[in-house]
Amino acid sequence: MNPNLKQDSSLERHFEMAEATVDELVRIVNSISARGKKAKKASQTGSVRDYILAVTELKTLVEGIGSVVDELSSLAEVDVSKIMESGSYKEELFSLCEEEDIRIIESDGKFLSYPTIISLSPSDATVIIEKKKQRGIRPSFLVAQLKSLSKRQFGLKPETFIEMIATAYDLVVAEKELPAGTVVKLVDLYRVLTILPAAKSYTKSEFVRDIYLLDQSGIDTTRGGRVLKLPASAMTRSSGTMETVAKGGQIKLYAGISFEVTQ
Repeated sequence: MNPNLKQDSSLERHFEMAEATVDELVRIVNSISARGKKAKKASQTGSVRDYILAVTELKTLVEGIGSVVDELSSLAEVDVSKIMESGSYKEELFSLCEEEDIRIIESDGKFLSYPTIISLSPSDATVIIEKKKQRGIRPSFLVAQLKSLSKRQFGLKPETFIEMIATAYDLVVAEKELPAGTVVKLVDLYRVLTILPAAKSYTKSEFVRDIYLLDQSGIDTTRGGRVLKLPASAMTRSSGTMETVAKGGQIKLYAGISFEVTQ
């Protein structure tokens, strides 16, 4: 094994080497099985020459297994948690996403790649995809998953979500004593939505993704007839801006929201 491999920050290279080494181990094991069958046949027939040849080959193959297993053991000693914590895993993942034309950004401590939200868990060397832990962290494997997940639908149903944020909007307007229809910050709505302990698991990344999906759904009117507005204004240049990745890969910014009564 290359003595510098343990310091190599590329998990993709680690797993490439591990895969190649396992392939070599399987090749040797298959060869041992084949030579074992030859030795057995030779012993059954009493063919001394064939028996000696098969046993000699077996000895060489068995000796070779030790070095291959040592290589696998060395690969297993790589400090994956340290690599994930250092930021090099993120860089490698983002680089592979770029090669595959997959847009991914980091926001609020999460990785966003439409429509998926990912976070890292270095302590146990896992990744969390849509709140589900996954032990498969090889960068190329994760990129392939992102491709597949891009066709799925996540988040709350637009019909449900619009009613929920309309209620939160009313609470913010009442709290700040603002006129009905006033544009308020989305971050204030998020604060209201997550005020209860049971809602703490609802992250900002999920919230702004749900806003984007609602924005794209075409559903903009509540059951009570109020119309949702997500104005693009100078507010998006102030603090409190929230971002997500749109379906086309571009970054989408949101900041304000209002509900207006139709005439």
